[in-house]
Amino acid sequence: MAKSKTPEKVRIPPRRTSSSYKKKTNQKGSTSNPKNTSNTENTIAGGTISTPWYNVFTKGDERYNAYMANEWGYEKHGDQALFEKLCLEGAQSGLSWRTILNKREAYRKAFHNFDIEKVANMTSNDIDQILNSGKTGDEMIVKHRGKIESVINNAKKLQDLLPVVKAEGYKDFSDWLWSFVYHQPVLNGWISLSDMPSKTDESEAMSKALKKNGFKFVGPTTCYSMMQSCGFVIDHPRDTKEWKASLDRLKKRKGGFQDRRDH
Repeated sequence: MAKSKTPEKVRIPPRRTSSSYKKKTNQKGSTSNPKNTSNTENTIAGGTISTPWYNVFTKGDERYNAYMANEWGYEKHGDQALFEKLCLEGAQSGLSWRTILNKREAYRKAFHNFDIEKVANMTSNDIDQILNSGKTGDEMIVKHRGKIESVINNAKKLQDLLPVVKAEGYKDFSDWLWSFVYHQPVLNGWISLSDMPSKTDESEAMSKALKKNGFKFVGPTTCYSMMQSCGFVIDHPRDTKEWKASLDRLKKRKGGFQDRRDH
C-alpha cells in the first residue's frame, strides 16, 4: 500500500471581528441552514414567536424538534463526536437533514459508532456488505458508494493528520477544528433567516484545510453546517427564546465568545 501523503500545515485565517466580518452570499444551503422561510421571518424580526422558530422547517416533527432544541448550536468537542458530525453533514450533501437525522442510528451501526480506528480499517468488502444488507428505510444509510467510501477515507486521513496537528501544538483533531474560530463560539445576530449565510470565511478556511489533507465531502457549506450544529457558531435568529438562552449561556462560558451581533 502506498504511503499516505504527509498532511500539510495550513494557515488559520486572521480573527474576524464584527466590523470586519463579511458573510458569504447565500447559495443553495442545507436544512441545517434553512431557507424558504418567508412566512415566519416577519414574526422573528418582530421579536415574538409563540412556537420555536425552527418549527417552520421541522413542521413539528418530534425527532427533529428534539435535535434542534438539545443539540443544534450546543458546543461539541472530541475527535469521535466531531468526526461523526462531519461525516453526517457530508452524507447530507444534496439531501435534507431530516433524512440523515432519521438514519443517524443506521449510520452509527454501519460505522462502529464512528470509532475512528475501526472505520479506518473498513474495506471494500465492508462497503459491499452495507450496500447488500437488504435493509430499507431508516434502517439503511444512503446508498451512495462515494459517500460511504468518503467516511472510511476521512477516518484514515484523520489518523494521518493527528501527529501533524499535535506537532503544531494542538491537543487533538477537535482542538484543531476549534482553532478555526479561535476556540470561542461565534454569536451571530441575524434578524431574518434569509440573512444566514451558507458559508463563511471560517468555513471556507476549514474546508480548504481538510481538502488539502485529503478529506472528501467537506465543502465550505458542509463545514458551516457542522459548525452550526456543533456550536462553533450560534445562528438562532436574534431575540428568539433560543438566541437569548444561548447568549445567557455564552456569557457564563469560561474562555469567552465572539460577539458578532452587530455585523
